[in-house]
Parts: sequence; C-alpha cells; structure tokens
Amino acid sequence: MFRRRMLFQSISDLIEELREEVDRLTSLIEEFDEPMWDARECCLTPLSSIRDLGDEYEVVVDLPLVDKGKINVYVEGEDALKVEAEIKEKVKFERWGTIQRSTEFSRYRKVIRFPEPLDPTSLRVSFKQGFLIVRVRKA
Repeated sequence: MFRRRMLFQSISDLIEELREEVDRLTSLIEEFDEPMWDARECCLTPLSSIRDLGDEYEVVVDLPLVDKGKINVYVEGEDALKVEAEIKEKVKFERWGTIQRSTEFSRYRKVIRFPEPLDPTSLRVSFKQGFLIVRVRKA
C-alpha cells in the first residue's frame, strides 16, 4: 500500500512539473503572437533574446539606426523590462497590406515580461554596434 501511494505521488509530481513546463513554453510562444509593429503609435517591436544566467538575466535587443543617447530602459512593475528608443531616420513601409498603404515608424518599443520579480537597482546597460545589452538581477 505504501509503495502504491509513493508511486501515485511520484506520478502526480511529474504531472505538475509537466504542467509548469507547458505553461513556460506557452508564454514563450505567445511572445511571437504579437505583431512586430504598432501603426497607431508609429513604433516597431525590435527583435530580442533573453538568457537566464542564474541570479540575473541578460537581454540583447537589436536596435539598428539608433543613437545611444536616445534609448530608455527601465523596469516596469515588478517583472517587466521596458525598452524605448528613437530611430534616427524614419522607417517607411508602403503598400504592405489592405488597410495600411503607407506607414512611417519613428521609434522602437518592447516590453519583456519575466517569470519572477526583477531588481530595478541592478540594471546595467551597454550599447554596441546597434545591440543593446541589458543585465538585471532577479529580486
């Protein structure tokens, strides 16, 4: 009887771990569900990558055509990093859909959500060759 309970508990634990992993993967997939632009706000969503380094995250954001002094990075709420940057030259798309015939984009904006709170006082930012590198510690 004791073995059977242990077996069922082990299976239950495995199912819970599987649910957590599915939730994590689903949240990663949802990031790609969002459009790469907002025509009303005239902003593009830059490409980014995130690495979990244990006690901190490293985020790399692709910001071509941006001057270093025109970038704002901050922790929003407890668990989100917000990046905003002004583009040097407006990017214009023409005839790219049935609704928008011509749209100009003048800035980038990206909000990245994390599974745990961030320490806003630990934010370290560098900008090299069009790539923004952000390190932020977990709270």
